[in-house]
Amino acid sequence: MNRNLFLKLGTIGLLMLLLLIPVSMIDGTISERQGQRDQVLADIARSSSTDQQIVGPLLVVPYTKTVKEVRMRDKVRYEEKRAIGGWLYFLPDNFELKGTMATETRERGIYQARLFHARNSLSGSFKVPANWGVEGNIEDYTFAKPFVAIGIRDIRGIENSPALRLNGKVQPFEPGSLVAFLGDGIHAPLEVKTAAEIQTLEFSLDLDLQGTGKLELVPVGRESRISLASDWPHPSFIGNYLPAQREVGAEGFTAQWQTSFFSTNLQEALTNCTVKGECDGFKQRTLGVSLLDGVDQYLKSERAIKYALLFIG
Repeated sequence: MNRNLFLKLGTIGLLMLLLLIPVSMIDGTISERQGQRDQVLADIARSSSTDQQIVGPLLVVPYTKTVKEVRMRDKVRYEEKRAIGGWLYFLPDNFELKGTMATETRERGIYQARLFHARNSLSGSFKVPANWGVEGNIEDYTFAKPFVAIGIRDIRGIENSPALRLNGKVQPFEPGSLVAFLGDGIHAPLEVKTAAEIQTLEFSLDLDLQGTGKLELVPVGRESRISLASDWPHPSFIGNYLPAQREVGAEGFTAQWQTSFFSTNLQEALTNCTVKGECDGFKQRTLGVSLLDGVDQYLKSERAIKYALLFIG
C-alpha cells in the first residue's frame, strides 16, 4: 500500500518537473524579449530625447556686497573692505501652464517607443520686494543684470526658439540655465533695475518640448494652475500631486492641477537648496503624467506563466 502511494507521488512529481521545463523556457524567452524592448526604448530616447521635467521659471539676481572689517596692524586699528558675491532667487507669485501633448510612435524592429510633442504656454508674475529684499544699507550692494532661468531635463527636446515676454518687452532666451541646481535649461537676461518700491513683473513664454514617456513639472508659483491635454487615452498621473479635475476617454485625456505654497512649501525647499545645498526636496515636488501602454503584451505573458504554475500545482 505505502509502496504504491510513494510510486504515485513520485510519478506526479516527475510529471510536474517535466511540465515546468517548457514553462521555464517560455519565461526565459519573455524576460529576454522584455529586456530587449527596454534596451530599444532607452536607445530611442538617447537618440531623440528622454522623459522631460520643467523646473521654473525662477528670477535670479546676482549681487556683490561690500563688507567692512576692522583689523589690527602694529597696534593700529584700520578698516578693510571685502566683496562678497551671491545670488538672490525669487519664485513666481502666480504661475500658469497650459499644455497640449500630441503622441508619436517610433518603431525599431518589433518594438515601439512613444514620443510626445508638448506645446506649452507659460505665464505668471513675479512680485519683487523693494531693493530686491536686501537688508541693511543698499549702497553696500552692487547688482548685476538679473535673469529668468528655466531648468529642462533634456534640452535636445526643445522644438522652438523660446522668447520671454516681460511687461510687454520681448527678450530671447539663451542656452544654459546658469543655475547649478536647475541643471540644463535656458535663461533670459532682463533689463530690470533696482527699485525702492515693490515691482510686479508680468511674464509669458511658449515652450515646445519633445520627450519620451512622461512629462513632469515643478509647480513653482505661490499659486500654480496647470492644465494638460493629450490624444493618448492611457495616462498615469504621477508625482506628489494628483489632478484636481481630470477626464479620460478613448479620444485622450484632460487634467487640471492647482497648488499653493501651503501645499508645496516650495519657498522653504528653495531656501534649503540655495543655503544648505539640499536640492532634492525642491526638484522632487513634482506633478505630471506618464503615457502608459494600454496593453503590455509582456506583462500579460508573465501573468499567463504564473497561471500555468498554478495549474501545474
